[in-house]
Amino acid sequence: MGEGSPRFGLDFAVPELHKWYGPRQLHETYARPWYATDAFYAEDGYRRYVEQLLEGSQWYDSFGTSLGRGWLVYNWTQTQPSAQGSVLRKRPIGLGRRDAYAGFFNRLVIASDGDSRGSYRLMIGDEIYTNFTPLTFYKPRFNGMRLDYAADTYRTSLILSRPSEPNRDMRTDVTHVMGGHAEWDAGPDLRLGLTYVSAHNANTKGDFTSGNPMHGILTSRQNQALKHLWVSIRDDSPADGRDGAVVFSHDLVMIDTSGREIRASEIGLLPFIEGGRAKGSSLVADGSEQIVLHYDLRDFGVDNLRSVDLRRTTVELSLANDYRVELASDLQTDGEVRNPEPVFLTFARAEGNVGDGSNSALLQIDYALPTANELVGFNWNLVDWKGVSMQGEFAVNRRHGLYPSPNISRGYQAVEAATAAYGTLLYRRFPWALYAEAFTLDDTYSTSYWLTEANGIIRYKDRVPQLYELVDDDDDSDAMAEWERPYQPWQSTVFPGYDENGDFIYDHNQNRNLQPDYDEPFLRFRSDRPEFLFGFDMNHNGKIDRFEDDDLPDYPYLRDQRGFNTYLRVNAGPSMTLLLGRQRLRLLAGDGRTRSWYFMWAWTREVPSGRLRLFEHGALVKDNIADPVNQWVQPLGAVGRMRRIEDALPGRDTWKNTVYADYAHQLGRGVRLLHRAKWEYWRQRGFAEEVVARDGRVHSGFLGVINKAEWSIPIGLAVFEPRFKSEYRQVRPFSRRQPSATVLEETLFLIWTQPLLAETVGVAYYPRYGRQIFDTELQLGLELTWLRLLDGELLDVHSDFNGWTAVGQFVNRVGYQGYRLAIRAGLRLGQRSFADGEKQRTSLFFLSINAGL
Repeated sequence: MGEGSPRFGLDFAVPELHKWYGPRQLHETYARPWYATDAFYAEDGYRRYVEQLLEGSQWYDSFGTSLGRGWLVYNWTQTQPSAQGSVLRKRPIGLGRRDAYAGFFNRLVIASDGDSRGSYRLMIGDEIYTNFTPLTFYKPRFNGMRLDYAADTYRTSLILSRPSEPNRDMRTDVTHVMGGHAEWDAGPDLRLGLTYVSAHNANTKGDFTSGNPMHGILTSRQNQALKHLWVSIRDDSPADGRDGAVVFSHDLVMIDTSGREIRASEIGLLPFIEGGRAKGSSLVADGSEQIVLHYDLRDFGVDNLRSVDLRRTTVELSLANDYRVELASDLQTDGEVRNPEPVFLTFARAEGNVGDGSNSALLQIDYALPTANELVGFNWNLVDWKGVSMQGEFAVNRRHGLYPSPNISRGYQAVEAATAAYGTLLYRRFPWALYAEAFTLDDTYSTSYWLTEANGIIRYKDRVPQLYELVDDDDDSDAMAEWERPYQPWQSTVFPGYDENGDFIYDHNQNRNLQPDYDEPFLRFRSDRPEFLFGFDMNHNGKIDRFEDDDLPDYPYLRDQRGFNTYLRVNAGPSMTLLLGRQRLRLLAGDGRTRSWYFMWAWTREVPSGRLRLFEHGALVKDNIADPVNQWVQPLGAVGRMRRIEDALPGRDTWKNTVYADYAHQLGRGVRLLHRAKWEYWRQRGFAEEVVARDGRVHSGFLGVINKAEWSIPIGLAVFEPRFKSEYRQVRPFSRRQPSATVLEETLFLIWTQPLLAETVGVAYYPRYGRQIFDTELQLGLELTWLRLLDGELLDVHSDFNGWTAVGQFVNRVGYQGYRLAIRAGLRLGQRSFADGEKQRTSLFFLSINAGL
C-alpha cells in the first residue's frame, strides 16, 4: 500500500502517544501532515474542509460486492420478525448529507434495460402517473415503485408502495399496496387484461409466511380483547319518513378458541337498547330514528368465558323493510386517546325501498376489523373488428377482516365481496352507428382502505379521511386529486370543463382577480357566461355533465346503479346528424330510477365567410335519483370558491329541450361578427300542486342571445378598434328559492393603440389582425354600458344602470436576462349610475411585470 493510498497502511503505524488532529484537505495519506501544522491564510489561502472523497461513500451489495462510491438515493427494507422492521429512507441521516433523491433526481429515478425479446423499466418516484383500469387502480400521482415489462404480444406492470408513510420513518405497523396489471394481444384487434391490487395491513413483529399477507393482519393496537360492541339499525331511506327498519329479534352468537358456541341470550348477556319505537313485539326505526344495541363484553357472568377467549362473534338479526345495519366497537373509533368516539361502519343494507315486509330475513353478520381491500379485474378491448368496437371490465372487490383474538395467532377471518362491471359497444356502418353501454356497480364496491399510524391506531373518523384511494377523484383531468388524503398532493379548486385551453386556470377568470371576466370591463367582450355553453345532461340534474365535479372516485359509472344507455345515429348528409336514444337505470340498494327517451339533431355549415352550427336536443325524462355536484362559483367582488349544489330533481317527470346556435363570420377584411343563442326549456308533466310543494316551477329554463361585432381600423401606425356586445338573458331556475329575471345588457368599446417609439418592433405581424406590435405602446380605452332589468331581479344586479369605464395604460415589451418582459402601468376609472339615483365610482391603479420565454 503506497504513499498515495487513501487506505490505512502498516507503513503509517508508529508507536507514538502524540495524536495529531487536523483536517485532511485531500485524501493523500494517513500520515501526519507536516506541511499543514499552521494556518496562515494570508500566504497559503483558505481551503474548504470537504469530505475525504468528493464522490460520496463506499457502498456494498448483499454479497459484499462493491457498488462503488456515491450517495444513498433510496432505501426500503422490511425485516420480519422485528420491531420497527419497515424502514424507508429517501433522505440521508445526519447533518450535511446530500439529498440526492430530491435534489439530483427531483424525486424520480428510472432504470431500464432490454434485449430483442422485450424491455423493462423500473421507476421509483413520488408522483408517477399510474392507470391500470377505471375500476381497479388510477393514481395520477402514485408514490412508490413501479416495474414495467413489454414484449411483442404482452405487457405487464407491477406496483409497490407504503402509503401509511411513503417518504421516511421506521415502523412496525404499516399499510402496504401491492398490485399488477397484465395485457396481452389475443388477436390483431383484441386485447385482454388482468389486474390484481391489494391494500392491506402489515406488522413486522409477525412472520411473513404466517397466513396470506395479501389478506392483511390486525395492527398491534387492534389485536386486543373486545370490550364493547354496538349494533345500529336505521332507515336506509330516511327522506321518505316511512317504511323503515323493523327488528323482530336480535342475538349475539360467540365461538371461543375451543370451538364452543355460546348465545348471548342463553347466558343472560342482553344488550342495552336505545332509540327506536316499540310496535307490538318488534322495534321500528322510521326516518331519522335509530335503534342502537349495546353489548358489554367485559363480563359475561360465566366463570370460564372471557372476551379474550373468543375467536368469532356473529350478530344475528331478524328484520325487514328498508334497513341499514352498522356496527362499531371500542377498537373501531376515531383514534383519540381520551374519550374515543366509536365509529359505525355499514355491514348490511336492504335492496331497494321495501315497505311491505316481503324482504324479511335472518341476517348473520360476522364482526371483524378491516385488514385488507383486494381487487381482481378482467378487462377487454376490441377495436374496429368488421365495424364493431367493444371494451369493458369486470372486477371483484373482496374486503377482508379479522376478529381480534390476542390468545391465538389469527382470529376468525370474514370476507365481504362486491362486484362491478360495464361494457360498451359501438357498431359503425356508414351512414349508421349504433352505440350501447350497460353497467352494474354494487353499493359496497370500494377502492378505499384505511391507513394505520405508527402506533398501530387506525382512525376511522378524522378531519382528513385516513384513507388510501386506489382510484382517485380527478374530474378536471389535471393529474391532481381533488380530495384531501394523507401524504398526497391535492387541490380544492376544481372547474372541469371550464379549462378548455388547458392552462389550469378558470377560463372565465383568466387574470385570477375577484371579478369574473364576463363582468369585468373590456374583458367581457371575449368572455361569455357559462350559461351560454352547450352540453348534455345525462343525469338530469340541470348541470351539463362535462362541467360537473363530485367527491367520488373516478369510476366510469356511479356505485349502487345498474342500467343501460343506447342510441342510434345516422349521418343524414355531410353536415347533418340525427340521433335517437334510450336510457334506463336504477339504484340497487337505494330507492331511485331513471327513464329517458332522447334525441339530437345537429347541423354544421361551413361558408367562405364563416361557420354556422345548430344543435337541438330533447328528452322525455322520469328521474328521481339525486345527483348533487360541486360547482366553482365566482361571485362578484369575492374570491371564487367551490359550492355544494343539491339536486332538486327537476327531471322527476319532465320534458326538456335545448336549442343552441352560433354563427361566426367576417365582413370584409376587418369586421368580425359572432352570434350565439341558447334556449333551454324544462316543463314538468306532473300535477302543478306537487311541483309547487317541492318548491319548484312548472316551467323553467334559460334563454340567452349574444351578438358581437369588432372592427380593426389601422390609422397610420396606430390602430382604432370599435367593438360592440349585446347580451340578452331570460333566467328562470327550477327552484323557487332562486330568483328569475330578464336582463338586457349592451356595451360599446372604443380602444386606441398608439406606438410611442416606432423604430422598434417586437413582432412583425399580429395573428388574425395583420398589424404590428411595437415594443412601447400607449393604449386608451372607453367602455359604455347600458343594463336594463326587464323583469325580476338578480342576486348581483338589483336595478337598471348606465356605466362607463376609461382605461389608459403604458405597455413596454423588452428582453431581460433571457426572458421576455411585459411591463404595464396605468389607471382605470369607472362609474355606474343606477335608476334610484345612486352612483358607484371605482378606480384602479396598476403596475405589473410579466416574464416569459
